[in-house]
Amino acid sequence: LLAALAAPAPRARAADAARTAADSYGAFLQGRYDDAASGWRYLETLGAEGYLPEANEALAARDAGRPEQAVPLWIRATLVPQADGFFWNQRAWAALALGQRRDARLDFLKAIDRSSTTSTQTEANLGLGLTAIMDDKPRAALEPLRRAALSGPYGIALSAQLTAEAAMKMRDKQTALTYLRQAVGVDPFDRDALRELTDLLSRIGDNRGAWLAARQELSLDPDDDDARRVMTRNQGYIVGDPDSASGARRISRPELDPDESDSPLPEKSPTIRVGLYGAPDGRPATITRCYLMSNSPFKVTSKAYGVLRNDGQPGDQWSVEYRASSGVVEVRNASGNILFVSKQPFTFEPSGKRGTVLIKSAAIKDSVGVDVGDREVRGALEVFPTPWGFRLVDALPLELYLYGVVAQALPDGSAPEAYKAQAVVARTAAAWAMGHHPRTLEGFDLLDDRSVQPTIGVSGEMRAGAEAVRATQGMILSRDGLVAYAPQHDDSGGRTESGAAAGVPDADDLVSVADSASPPAPWRTPIDLERFVHEPPPQGLFSDAAPGPTASAARWMRLLDADDLRSRVDKRRPLGPLLNVLVTGRTATGRVSSVRVIGTRGALDYSGFADIQELLSPGSLRSALFTLQPLYRGRKLERLLMWGAGTGSGLGFSRAGAMGQAALGIGWRRILEHYFPKYAISDLYHPPKPERGRTRAQKHIGPWRRTLNYRARPRAPRPAPSEKK
Repeated sequence: LLAALAAPAPRARAADAARTAADSYGAFLQGRYDDAASGWRYLETLGAEGYLPEANEALAARDAGRPEQAVPLWIRATLVPQADGFFWNQRAWAALALGQRRDARLDFLKAIDRSSTTSTQTEANLGLGLTAIMDDKPRAALEPLRRAALSGPYGIALSAQLTAEAAMKMRDKQTALTYLRQAVGVDPFDRDALRELTDLLSRIGDNRGAWLAARQELSLDPDDDDARRVMTRNQGYIVGDPDSASGARRISRPELDPDESDSPLPEKSPTIRVGLYGAPDGRPATITRCYLMSNSPFKVTSKAYGVLRNDGQPGDQWSVEYRASSGVVEVRNASGNILFVSKQPFTFEPSGKRGTVLIKSAAIKDSVGVDVGDREVRGALEVFPTPWGFRLVDALPLELYLYGVVAQALPDGSAPEAYKAQAVVARTAAAWAMGHHPRTLEGFDLLDDRSVQPTIGVSGEMRAGAEAVRATQGMILSRDGLVAYAPQHDDSGGRTESGAAAGVPDADDLVSVADSASPPAPWRTPIDLERFVHEPPPQGLFSDAAPGPTASAARWMRLLDADDLRSRVDKRRPLGPLLNVLVTGRTATGRVSSVRVIGTRGALDYSGFADIQELLSPGSLRSALFTLQPLYRGRKLERLLMWGAGTGSGLGFSRAGAMGQAALGIGWRRILEHYFPKYAISDLYHPPKPERGRTRAQKHIGPWRRTLNYRARPRAPRPAPSEKK
């Protein structure tokens, strides 16, 4: 009888432990670390197995900014039998955070001894290298950093950056230069390595190299004052056209044959207006001079004055130049003769159905963050004079616009079904933009930069992309009879984000899905999340079969300097020396939603991806799925170590996942149904007949109206530059 009465107790304790673990993890995601730690302590008293309460409490202490509490907890966590090299690494980082470098070194060595994976060995060797550098023993850092670079692809960039730092401490600038270039080459979004490269090039007197590196920095963060000063200081050393010196794309003559017949034109397609040379301010860049050349006969018209010229011939090169003295735009022929001047918008209209206009050597007033390369565009080119120059807008059929977009979105060699899925997503994004465009003088629907989806015109077109566009002609994603909001990103890291959790307008219908054939086990504890970003992507992800994305798109590490962080914080409000950077909120997928910076004079909160990116790595934070390990000098923050997964917002369509699915033989419809389970696939050009009983006013509701501006909602915010990459 007594045994029968006692039998339910283990089951009750198990249920109690599961509830407590779930509540504690929920509190951890919400940034309520004291509540989370209390739950883990309760689990410890219960003796519940499988939850590792000491390790989870240690992570709560770390993220609450209490490193002194984390060390003894990690010591206890490494005493359990299942403590592998990963636990010893975390124990080492906790010791290093408090300046206990000898203990950290011994713990990293123990991690290597207890390691069963190359990723754990890579992390431990990186830790040994960083410990030696912080202990002012740069020569001792070289061998572990070499081993870290050889043990896997995910530590190469940080290993190279730390090797360069060690080389600089030994005053070996050439070695440092080599490794910094390697770090930037492996991970072009590693802004900190790029900043160090710019500084080093300036110090050794490589004026052209410093100018190029500073220009690359500014392409990520146009507000980087230090990089702008370097670029300005070295501008005088650049011979000839600076844009050409930076490797800008140059095209001598139009590439598209206007008489080509093996690629049929779309039967039906609305006109989309693309603002060219998209700038960071969300407008087409202001141009002061460019040269135009068409592949077919053309005319120039104006709404105000009708036909201005009707004698343009294929291959004629005309210049368009703004004259500040008179405030007019002059158009001249190749001989320099003025053909006409205008203060009103005018349009170059090729006569051929495959007519194009090549834009050459555009002189842009502020080219920072702008792709200044030449581009050949289909359709009509509109010129809009401004008080400072002129802007360009390309008006062309939507289906032809997609030729260049789809090819640019995926790497060469992707499976045809991936291109088709990308074509539908790109068409949906363009149709959405046509209905939610900003109200501007130029009236463009979207830009040619990465704010929605990039294109460089005909030069970026490929046969595989064009065939995918033709195979899916008119197909879009819709929701309740409306064009759907369909964002896209490079790599989800393993799970896409929920639109509601991201707080993006019009994204409530986007649900989080596993980027794998079989859903992985859900995270139950902070340790699950921490392991996920520290280790390589788990087996079974669709991205495993993808041909294109680099390792740094899936997993990445960053080492941020506290002084650099402080300079960005001070632009908002001076906080004095920084004491800590804390994650104060996460979504259910583990992505960071809010961060708090604590200084000697107060604290500041940062919310949303764009805001957090501006703090941590302007224009170059790959994703919001990351964890932080602060490293201190005394009580003040010295460095901030980041582990992250994925690239982009995680919302909607994962290009890496789509390429992997297509490589596995999955069709484009199933790919889209996987990422957009609440959306339907509809035909933009052949809408269904209205249902019986609809009133006349309801008849045309849907995504098929030309303006598509059918829903009075605010536009989605302009994506951050790291989403664009």
